[in-house]
Amino acid sequence: MNRALLLLLPALLLTAPARAQAAPPTKTTLATCGAYTVKTVENGFDDPEDRVTLSRAGVTYATVTDTMVSVDWCRDVTGDGVPEVLLAGFSGGAHCCFTHHLYSLTSPPRKLLTAFSAHSDSLDARQLDGRGPLELIGSDWRFAYGYGLSFAESAPLPVVYSLLPTPGGVRFVENTRAFPAFMESYSLTRPGDQLFGGGVLAEYATRLITRGGAAADAWAQGLQPPYRDWLANYGPDIQQDVSDFGLWDWPTRAGVNPDAQRGGIGGAFLAPGVRSYLGQVIGRDAATLRLYRVQGSEVVAGPALLSVPVTRDRYGEPVVPVWPSTTVRRASGRDDALLRDARSGSVRYLPVRLSAGGMTELKDDALGVTAGLLGDLSGVAGHVAAQFRDVKRTPEQQAEVRRRVQAAVTRAQPWLESWKSQEAFALERLGNFTFSSVRLLTDTPTRAQAVMTTTVGFTDAKTDSEYVNGERFTMIVNLARGAQGWAVTDWTLMPRTGELNEE
Repeated sequence: MNRALLLLLPALLLTAPARAQAAPPTKTTLATCGAYTVKTVENGFDDPEDRVTLSRAGVTYATVTDTMVSVDWCRDVTGDGVPEVLLAGFSGGAHCCFTHHLYSLTSPPRKLLTAFSAHSDSLDARQLDGRGPLELIGSDWRFAYGYGLSFAESAPLPVVYSLLPTPGGVRFVENTRAFPAFMESYSLTRPGDQLFGGGVLAEYATRLITRGGAAADAWAQGLQPPYRDWLANYGPDIQQDVSDFGLWDWPTRAGVNPDAQRGGIGGAFLAPGVRSYLGQVIGRDAATLRLYRVQGSEVVAGPALLSVPVTRDRYGEPVVPVWPSTTVRRASGRDDALLRDARSGSVRYLPVRLSAGGMTELKDDALGVTAGLLGDLSGVAGHVAAQFRDVKRTPEQQAEVRRRVQAAVTRAQPWLESWKSQEAFALERLGNFTFSSVRLLTDTPTRAQAVMTTTVGFTDAKTDSEYVNGERFTMIVNLARGAQGWAVTDWTLMPRTGELNEE
């Protein structure tokens, strides 16, 4: 991966606002694409926002507004003889964010894609499969600032959009996993390339996606420190973070509104080696969880597994109380899933096993018991941290916060009986507890060992914020099944090492 080009991008983006501020208060540009007029009105960084419109015979068919807008290109990328136009909006940050809108200029125009491109300013049209419509190449910036990286050190993964049929008509959808050779040509190191954090991370993630975890880890072990130790530290987190890569548009391919918000996790939920997507689509009033899978050349949606109400925060963003959290590989080669559930006002993790027709909660199961421990510790941390939230509370409200803390501590107290360490676990001061991955390194009918990458932090006399600092630990939970079912025999925390930029 060419680091010089990546480092040049922020500088190029930073110059754009300067030029916009020096421009006249309003600049109007007219252009023609096919039979349509494309009108751009630029107002610098002043109000109202810039806008670009697509019109014909006095009728406006599409409008894009943003801090800055542009017409990226006009060309036929579908191969039907009708041109497409790519419109872009830029939100005006130092190097983020771009959103791209592609229209086919039929009569009337058809929207073929909306792509959130984050830090990348355009989509490139290329022929990757040697036939038919061109593919569109973008960038996935999920690792920007990730795992201790600065933005200057960050690098994207490639994204490939293909023109495919959907129940709503043909459109461009994310299809990157269909092009493993292109992914590797984009991300893998070439002889003579200078290693840097973002490039190493992108190559490791690409190898995970195209060759699998064992091959990616073997490659990482061949690196020199600090990169080898860094990937050993964050490897399980990265594997979880790319579980949904290339699956984002599976709901669209199954008939979901392409503009609907969604999220999810990928895994071999139905059979070993067969990927499916546990996706949650967020509507105006409810969020619905389904399992999406490939059937022949199509993606199909299973029945609704769970539907929960959606509320809105003060910025209008959705607040969803339950969502897919973690993929967990079992001894069978299939994956189970953890759902983060905050419907009660506290946090619990719901362990589930999926089938093509439903979802079953795992109760007398090693993962189920582990999920109980993780949920109770997360609940304590959430309530303890909430005491330090910067809000005014009446004496009654303060008493209620303390009551909730005590209730969460009481609920989690029994877990301390199996805590294995010479140092006491200060449950009443636990202000930060999160986990990024769950692995069952032992998974037999009678014994199990669960290993989590966690961040743990405790409050002290200097704590004055709900954001409690934490350190990374490996959490090891040993379990056994007896006459009364599964139970934790012992658990402990061990510090993780291997930061790329050690302080």
